[in-house]
Amino acid sequence: TILVVTLFLTRQLLTTLNRFMAYARRIGEGDFSPIQPARPFRDEFSQLALAFNQMIYELERRHRILIESHKIRAIGTLVAGVAHELNNPLNNILLTAAWLAEDFKDLGEDDIREMLGDIIGETERSQQIVRNLLDFARESEARIRPLRLAEVIQNAVKLVANQVKLAKIRLVVDIENDLPPIHGDDQMLSQVFVNLILNAVDVLPEKGEIRIHVHRGEVDHFVAVDISDNGPGIPPHLLPRIFEPFFTTKTKGKGTGLGLSVSHGIVRKLGGYIRVSSQVGEGTVFRVLLPVTNIPFSLTGGDRHREEKGENG
Repeated sequence: TILVVTLFLTRQLLTTLNRFMAYARRIGEGDFSPIQPARPFRDEFSQLALAFNQMIYELERRHRILIESHKIRAIGTLVAGVAHELNNPLNNILLTAAWLAEDFKDLGEDDIREMLGDIIGETERSQQIVRNLLDFARESEARIRPLRLAEVIQNAVKLVANQVKLAKIRLVVDIENDLPPIHGDDQMLSQVFVNLILNAVDVLPEKGEIRIHVHRGEVDHFVAVDISDNGPGIPPHLLPRIFEPFFTTKTKGKGTGLGLSVSHGIVRKLGGYIRVSSQVGEGTVFRVLLPVTNIPFSLTGGDRHREEKGENG
């Protein structure tokens, strides 16, 4: 009888310990959802579960702080490009308005209409540039919903287009047709892709190339985004550490070491995976795998899908 009781208690203990080990692995992968009770009554492990939940709450709070702090740095980088991009439409508006004011009496009605149309068009272009940055900067709770990944990628590319142009780097975007909708948050994913593209920009010399390939991949129920560059690559002994917070291979003042850590946490929170492969002297590929949603996009009130296959360089 004692042997039976001992075996029963040992089995119960091992089952519970294995459950808590699974919780620990899940938390380590960035899943901060609270632990749900395994039984309808309190047992000797209930206090441990409560302690785990308190730890999860603190980890998630600090993770949100890291995400926002890195986003602020990314916004600072993007603002430089936005200022450069705004310079062109503002100059066009100024020149057209000055010409209109100077020659107003000598211009015909059609000429005036055309010039006013140019001013309106350039103003709307400026508004869109600023709106893209504000959308990226806006702080909000995670909104998990079906998304068209093509649109998320294209919006992220618009945000970094000026940095890419200033660095004299070629950016090629290739999006497979008829991709299923994914399950995620557009702002969070935009931050992930902006981080990965800006990281590539930082390591590439002039005339370097970044390629973004969005496709179904080899993993069922996931869509893959490959962001590759032909830069210097990452040495094999550093690859296991690149997702660690505050670890960076960039020169002092060029990186905080948070971008990849934050991106990894976001992707895991959304139920996806982020992988990396690299060859020294040949380049690096980051692959982001995001789960396909089972909810038809047409039932969510989203816009009709307009996937494009393009190139920006």
